[in-house]
Amino acid sequence: MNQRTIDLLAWLMLALTVLVGVLYFQVWMPVSMGTMDPDDFARGIGTPLLLWLNGYLGVFLNMRYMGPAMVLGLPLALVALWRWKQLQPWQRGLLAFTLLAVAVIGAFGGFNYRYAFTLQPLLTVAVVAASWQLLSPRMRMPFMVVLAVVTVLNTAMSLEHRQRVWRAVPTYSSPDTRGGTLKERLDSGPRDLEGWLSTHGVRATDTVLVNNLPIWYYVTERPGIYYWCGSDQLFLADGKPFLFKDRSDEEVWRHLRHDLHCRHVFSTAEYNRYDPRFAEFLERHAVLLAEDERGHTLHRLTDTFGR
Repeated sequence: MNQRTIDLLAWLMLALTVLVGVLYFQVWMPVSMGTMDPDDFARGIGTPLLLWLNGYLGVFLNMRYMGPAMVLGLPLALVALWRWKQLQPWQRGLLAFTLLAVAVIGAFGGFNYRYAFTLQPLLTVAVVAASWQLLSPRMRMPFMVVLAVVTVLNTAMSLEHRQRVWRAVPTYSSPDTRGGTLKERLDSGPRDLEGWLSTHGVRATDTVLVNNLPIWYYVTERPGIYYWCGSDQLFLADGKPFLFKDRSDEEVWRHLRHDLHCRHVFSTAEYNRYDPRFAEFLERHAVLLAEDERGHTLHRLTDTFGR
């Protein structure tokens, strides 16, 4: 393959990346959940197509977080695999590591984009280095400049998509849809958790069920039992048992009150919706004591007399 053909293919791939980005944000990515599972909608894997884009191939194609360079990483990896015998030993090792990591991360099907994000620095360097080596000298700098511009445009489309989601789903929240200063928008924790809890009658020694809010352990030394309603798992010293599975609501109530000595639940209005049964349990067997301006909720389990 001559140099002119290589240059042309590189520019065609970059143009295709732009097209994929437009389709991704304007057509494929939904702005409201409709009949999707809330968890799948939030993770961007609510349809079979999105499960592949943001899930199995999310390392390369999750354009909300990974960017255009990662899209170029997919054909680069395929070409490198095809030319395996021409690669140097260190290049084979790096390619094998990357493909193994992609396979492991993809097997989780997009459970969390942060897993794929760990490969972004490696793939960015690989794409830039490979492009610089493969392109002709006069094409190198223009290609890098256009790639940088496309990356900025991709970020703008991602921000614009989140704005559309926010307008369609009032409960949706992200730093760029909130008001206030940048520091306030990035800070999603309660403004004064200690004071908030004390004001609503939670004593310093009371054990609280903490629904997927690690901030609890950063700002307070109060006892808390970590729980995630999305998977219905308690994270205890001796394992990760289920809370609701194979238990009636009354049995869950007794388990919390008598076995775990827990009467309060710290969560958010958004997280409460991830499991309809958890939300229904709070509605029927707990009293909402408070909800702050950032959506954090504090419930108290009712006693045997429903108080």
